Amino acid sequence: MPEREEPNDMAERISGWHYSLGWGDGTDNVAPYVPTPMNVVQEMLKLAGAGPGDVLYDLGCGDGRIIMAAVEEFNVDRAVGFEINPRMAEATRMKVYDRDLQGKVAVLQADFFKEDLSGATIVTLYLTTMGNNRLRPKLERELRPGARVVSHDFPITDWALSREEERQYMVGSHKLFLYRLPEAYMKKEEPREGDRWGKVRRLFERRDGV
Repeated sequence: MPEREEPNDMAERISGWHYSLGWGDGTDNVAPYVPTPMNVVQEMLKLAGAGPGDVLYDLGCGDGRIIMAAVEEFNVDRAVGFEINPRMAEATRMKVYDRDLQGKVAVLQADFFKEDLSGATIVTLYLTTMGNNRLRPKLERELRPGARVVSHDFPITDWALSREEERQYMVGSHKLFLYRLPEAYMKKEEPREGDRWGKVRRLFERRDGV
């Protein structure tokens, strides 16, 4: 396996913004292409508990670093990257081929909002708050119980973090958010008006010994 250089966080971010400008006009994107530093990739996969038996989907896979690391370093059964930009998708497919990973890694040139995500046990994201909010109902509909979602830098509004990570997980200046389904979105409904008065009445009854 080719050795990876130590990541330069600021260089990664700046080069990513420049790279995104060359790969498309961004009209169909929910986030610009900014590559996740390799040390953050590894922490995302550790946080998700990635390993044998898992199928990982990376939504907006860019240069494929997450899907390739998931297979090479964490031994997931399969990793699938969704990339809407055709030129970037083809370039990433060539990287997968060069590393002889095509049996376990797939790169789909597709809009992940229109794809079936139900096969994933792990989903990785580096979108924006707006992108996450738009994606949330689809994740709730399609992901199976036990699936984990790891979002880089941006939380998923109205979802509860995994009990193991009650706060965001920090990697340097980067925030990671871990969610487990369906617990992330299973919320107790607010009591109806009648129910609230019933609870108050029962409280006073217990106090008065009724």
